[in-house]
Amino acid sequence: MLTLLIAAVFVVSADVFFVFQLGGFTVRAFQVLVLPLILKSVWDSAWGFGSPYLPLGFKMLVVWVCFIVAFVPNATFLTRNIFYAAWLVFDVLVVLGVTRLVKTPRQLNVLLCWYIYSFVFSGLFGLLQFGLPLVGLPGLLVQQWWFPEQLARINGFTYEPSYYATYMLTGWVLVDYLRYRKIALVRGMRWIAWLITAALLLCGSRMGWLMMLAWLALRMYWRMSDHGFAWISRKVVLASVVPFLLVPYALARLHIDSDDLEFLAAGIGTLDTTSHSSGERFVVFQETLDVFYEHPLIGVSLGGVATEIGRSRHNAVNDNDAIKDNEGICTTAEILAASGLIGFIPYFLYMKRLMWTTIRIKDYSDLGVTVKALGWSLLFLILILQFNETILRSYVWLHIGILSAAFGVFVLVRDTRCSVELPMRTLIGNLVFESPGTVS
Repeated sequence: MLTLLIAAVFVVSADVFFVFQLGGFTVRAFQVLVLPLILKSVWDSAWGFGSPYLPLGFKMLVVWVCFIVAFVPNATFLTRNIFYAAWLVFDVLVVLGVTRLVKTPRQLNVLLCWYIYSFVFSGLFGLLQFGLPLVGLPGLLVQQWWFPEQLARINGFTYEPSYYATYMLTGWVLVDYLRYRKIALVRGMRWIAWLITAALLLCGSRMGWLMMLAWLALRMYWRMSDHGFAWISRKVVLASVVPFLLVPYALARLHIDSDDLEFLAAGIGTLDTTSHSSGERFVVFQETLDVFYEHPLIGVSLGGVATEIGRSRHNAVNDNDAIKDNEGICTTAEILAASGLIGFIPYFLYMKRLMWTTIRIKDYSDLGVTVKALGWSLLFLILILQFNETILRSYVWLHIGILSAAFGVFVLVRDTRCSVELPMRTLIGNLVFESPGTVS
């Protein structure tokens, strides 16, 4: 079962590959691969097998899901609402399934190692997307271009570069925090960090760049709190200055004139003339809030938000492909409109507990640091989703599942430590961080 989960981890971001259509809705390979895990978790939960711990804050999560399901009839396009509610239930069961499956430190270690390798896989594919057109070969699954058929914007297996940045940012923060705390889950953590950094920069997502700057600012604050300004070295200065020196050289080599620069700016949404512009995003955000204003107490469920936006635009609301053009832009606004004000409270409390509890762990053992790293990466994942639509993305709930499993193992080890009065680091050193291998 763990092998199936590891395989699923590598395709969790796939939107344009490893997918098929079912009744007008997209079904992903990830969902097929984790289905046995979900069925087993439901069976084990019904009969009391598996881990004695529920995922952190799981009861509050279930309460929120109940609101989403209860508001399914409050929509014009009922089929879409039912599908989205079922999708949410599926995602929640992924969290339960991962938590039930991963019960020992060694299982957790194996899963985390392959989880990091999955970002390496996606990053390498992204760099391949970027490099092939430069040597005259066709781009693989490229959805957007800096310059058509010449300079690709990396999107990996996702719909577009911003989705790719959302996914890769999770791995970037996870790896960087582990490196900051000097925890090497796998070999070559430094090169993995640089690989993911390159992929994030080349995809050209402003949201990704903004979150990277926010994380670096936080890291700088931590470092200054510990060491003052003494840590600033020539390497840091060079890393900051060299990119700005290389930009004019690259523009000259590519023979880019002012018209090309205007196209380049439009490609990343810095001009108000494109569908990716800041002005367009703000309008969609306001439309999502308008749905909440119209249904403040009884929401429209997750599938109904786009339906209501489409109705306000006088667009068709009975065709799934047409409705996709009316998606909201901010997950918090989307959930507020879907859940209503009262239904939003359990969601907020769940996310607050999930991140606040894990980030504030005072235990700096290897396992404690790993849980904190997963918590920080979830926080930045939720932050970048404020500039994107739908909380239902599979990699969000897979990460929540891994975080919940890690916290469950951490609690189990902590309880074991208390019972045998062993130092945490001794226990972790003996049990957790072994080389990745097959777990029976």
